[in-house]
Amino acid sequence: MVKLSAASGAAPLPPGAACAPPARRAGPPGRPRRPLRCWPLAVLAAALALSGCARHDGAAQMAQARQYQQQGKTRAAIIEMKNVLQQESGNGAARLLLGELYLDTGDVLSADKELRRALALGAPKPQVLPALGRALLQQGQFEQLDALLADTEAQPVYLVLRGNAALGRNQIEPAAKLFEQALRGQPGHAGALLGQARLALARRQPQAALLLVEQALQGNPDEPDHLRLKGDLLRLQGDSAGALLAYQRIVRLRPEQAQAQVDIANLHLQAGRIEQAKAALALARKAGPGQLLVVYTQALIDFREGRLAASLDQLQQVLRVAPEHMPSVLLCGAVQLGLGAYQQAEQQLARFLAANPGQVYASKLMATVALKNGAPEQALQLLEPLLEPAGGARQGDVELLTLAGEAYMQGRKFDKAAAAFEQASALAPQAAMLHAALGVSRIGMGESGRAIAELERAASLEPKGGRAGVLLVLTHLRAKDYPKALAAVKQMERQQGGNPLVHNLKGGVLLASRDVAGARASFEHALTLDPLYLPALENLAQLDTLEKHPELARQRYEAALRRAPKNAAILGALAKLATAQGKPAEARVWLERAARDNPEALAPAMLLAHFYLRSGEQQKALVQAQKLQASNPGNADALALLAEAQTATGQLEPAADSMAKLALLQPASAAVQMRLSTAQLSAGDIAGAVRSLRKALALQPDLPQAQAALVQLLTAQAGYAPALALAREVQRGHAEAPLGYKLEGDVLLAQKRPEAALALYQRAFGLAPSGPLLIPLHGALKAMGRTAQGNARLRDWLAQHPADQPTRLHLASSLLADKDYPAAREQFERILRDDPANVIALNDLAWLYQQQNDGRAVALAERAYKLAPATPAVLDTLGWILAERGEHARALPLLRLASERAPEAGEIRYHLGMSLLKSGDRRGARSELEKVLAGKDFGRRDEVKEVLTRL
Repeated sequence: MVKLSAASGAAPLPPGAACAPPARRAGPPGRPRRPLRCWPLAVLAAALALSGCARHDGAAQMAQARQYQQQGKTRAAIIEMKNVLQQESGNGAARLLLGELYLDTGDVLSADKELRRALALGAPKPQVLPALGRALLQQGQFEQLDALLADTEAQPVYLVLRGNAALGRNQIEPAAKLFEQALRGQPGHAGALLGQARLALARRQPQAALLLVEQALQGNPDEPDHLRLKGDLLRLQGDSAGALLAYQRIVRLRPEQAQAQVDIANLHLQAGRIEQAKAALALARKAGPGQLLVVYTQALIDFREGRLAASLDQLQQVLRVAPEHMPSVLLCGAVQLGLGAYQQAEQQLARFLAANPGQVYASKLMATVALKNGAPEQALQLLEPLLEPAGGARQGDVELLTLAGEAYMQGRKFDKAAAAFEQASALAPQAAMLHAALGVSRIGMGESGRAIAELERAASLEPKGGRAGVLLVLTHLRAKDYPKALAAVKQMERQQGGNPLVHNLKGGVLLASRDVAGARASFEHALTLDPLYLPALENLAQLDTLEKHPELARQRYEAALRRAPKNAAILGALAKLATAQGKPAEARVWLERAARDNPEALAPAMLLAHFYLRSGEQQKALVQAQKLQASNPGNADALALLAEAQTATGQLEPAADSMAKLALLQPASAAVQMRLSTAQLSAGDIAGAVRSLRKALALQPDLPQAQAALVQLLTAQAGYAPALALAREVQRGHAEAPLGYKLEGDVLLAQKRPEAALALYQRAFGLAPSGPLLIPLHGALKAMGRTAQGNARLRDWLAQHPADQPTRLHLASSLLADKDYPAAREQFERILRDDPANVIALNDLAWLYQQQNDGRAVALAERAYKLAPATPAVLDTLGWILAERGEHARALPLLRLASERAPEAGEIRYHLGMSLLKSGDRRGARSELEKVLAGKDFGRRDEVKEVLTRL
């Protein structure tokens, strides 16, 4: 896979990352634009108390506060107003002025609080609403703003506020109409002109936007809002010097306001002047300690310097107080991606893209997440619109083209991948990575010659061979051109003689050339460079095992372990070796040690839990999975493991809940929706399973597993019309594939139209002969009364394909249902000779033995139970066999559990009732048998009635 990001793992910010458009149309992480500008972390310290003997004159103090405000001494003004409110807490005018002062400093949360109090205290609405509207606008609370202004007249001040709210929601045309209406009511209205400037910027007309700002400045050349937007526009056009002058002028006018210093910091950050950015941010922090904008900008600097954990900590502070601050949401997504937390990154980026659909930087980050999750189609849904001229004409964006090439590669669309990489490498001809990627795409197209040429060029551009050199060696190996592969790896050896990877790769080439001794020497040399280099250790261990020296392999791992006694990877390798040697107890010791010695590590704990599941220790697996999920609540692998363990222990509803949480973490994964539907179906939530399958198909319309499962579910619910429609839709999309015809046959067979179904099954089988397509064909023949013909077809197939266990199992089950016990027994025993752990064969053969009074029945049922202790059919078989042997103390708990897990299964409840009767519990027997009669689809109702009559 082509590495698309910097060494830190985070995608780099594009040029202009620190510059932002109006609210909710945020671009790359940068300074939150007006109106999202100054966000405090906490309110200011308590006001200074007045002396007890001082005479209080509120009006004079308010006048003094206004004078301070005019002089730019906002903090002094705030102190005056707090002194007033200590004596006159119900003074609405004072609350209003304090709210306006907080707005001047950018402390919008405190402003919001004071202005609402002013309104409640009866301050005039025409004075409060404009200021409160600005506070809401700057918080991104657009719906609250609309509600606040719902009953106001169409005055320009209110029209401008509503226009900015519409613009914040990306409602371009409604915003334009509101600004035009404001200017008709008051020509030259500065707020409306600034709104139109933001509109022009949203429409990618920066020059027109700048002209509108200049027009607004003619009426008030010292207004900070006007100057700030001018600075933003100049920066966007590359005029950093002009932008700096605009921001510095604000600093001179309002020295106590943090916003302009933050703007200056972002300007330096955009130019790569990190130290100057830090200095400006220090001044901003001094002017506005604790303001969220300052915290956000620190997070941005940390991100640019690769301090991802520190950046995340800062962003979490912002988002706790202002969860809708979209620049922080976007930057948080980028940081989580860099940290490898792909689910969390996906959540944040999805939030941002919901508010800013198609935003380029966010789309590239989200596509990177999709590629990390192995979802190339999802990545292409994000990237392809950006590559189309009508969707943004980003044909000169090397990173975008590279991501698209990577997505095409993952999706095995090698021709499109090659085209994207060619275009990217033409734009960046010295980029070794692009030539390497192009070479890989050529390999996929089968153009080995051109692939090798591109890889050789990439290797020559990389100073030490690097990834391109590895790809070149592997390409020669794929072509079985071992001399050229060896020559290429020797070239890497000359450049990187101290790199164990190179010697391990050389060993692989020599092994492919059948030079086992040379391969062993290269692997050994890799270990002299790094005694803990696991790939070389594993290769040597494999050689030892192949040469019948497994103990030597173990000794190698143990020698490495003595150097690093807690190394989870080596402990895991020892467990893998023990498992391969048939020593599960030893494997358990290594895995439990790995988990115990690395309590914070996820991988060893996951391996141990999976070991418990494979070993039939479901309860231990569940405990381990619960611990993992508790300590890693946002980890998708931990949630998936928990769902698997819950299913294994029969906790079907909790398993479905766990899968639902996983689907929330990975909302764009069709595979997860499929797994969720399976869990919901197991839990009896058929409607939920249908919804999940529809979501899977919405995400990936051609997903055959989802198509088949949905048709089957709809058919089971007698939803024949939608099931047929879906089956025929599959046929239209893939006329030469068997699936659509097989699915339509399934629906027709359920409608008791076996002749029509047979024709479709035969067509499907003719397109792709296979056991899974022969099985429904056999079912149609049985439904038509042609069982012997159907069985003969299955036997003919198995004679040619004796290893086809699923088809043999189907034949055995069919013979069992027809009570052809000798023939069924022969097939089941044949299955178990080849697959001793086949639970279905074990369970059904145990039942068959019991019918024939064969003493082997209980042993087989016990084996099935050990492998699948939560399966109702297995519990029922073992419980009924034990009951018939008179072992009621053990039989009844098994049958009760089976009935609890399959409450609609009449046969299981019948067995439970009869076992209770045989054990002497007549009342319990009556209760269960009455439930059998109350249910449906039980064939021996007369027998149950007779038993109840005797009771």
